[in-house]
Amino acid sequence: MAKREYRQHCALARALDLVGERWTLLVVRELLTGSKRYKELLANLPGIGTNLLATRLSDLERAGLVERGDRSYSLTPRGSELEAAVLALARFGAPLLAEADGEVYWSASWNPIALKYAFRPERARRLRGTVEYRVDDSRVQARFRDGEIETAAESSWRPDVVVTTDGETFLALSAGELDPRDAEAEGSLEIAGDRALFRRSLRAFGVS
Repeated sequence: MAKREYRQHCALARALDLVGERWTLLVVRELLTGSKRYKELLANLPGIGTNLLATRLSDLERAGLVERGDRSYSLTPRGSELEAAVLALARFGAPLLAEADGEVYWSASWNPIALKYAFRPERARRLRGTVEYRVDDSRVQARFRDGEIETAAESSWRPDVVVTTDGETFLALSAGELDPRDAEAEGSLEIAGDRALFRRSLRAFGVS
């Protein structure tokens, strides 16, 4: 079946011709945190189906947004420009998370994106330092520099504080539903290093 296009002389319509198909932006979300093997993409996109994933990757390659290496896929510089759009849509969708019914899939590998869209630069103008979050078997770092944030899916920088917890606790903390002191008392949260930086980082994410 031929791909449908809007055929409008409009920048938004042309962008949607490239990335408006179902699953496409979620594939981009996965690659924004680094190159991924096909099996990794398939595992983090439950429900997509192997044939559909192959089609979406092929479409993105033809559009010059994704490139394939020997064993993995990654975004091209042009594809990386989609980060701002992905973050804007994530911020728009964040209030809708509370409306989810039943069990839904969640992966700690999405945390680099989640930290970026939750970040509020106006609350972090004098915040400097690196926080490493160890959630289940995943690690993500956030480096703060006077109102700006960088994130990394691996240990790229020397952390000033290391926060260790599980996925359920992490989600409850990030939603403001659980006080860190209560989580520590329960044993579901460990903080090693600059505790003041951790508390200030929560404020930078709009939690406190």
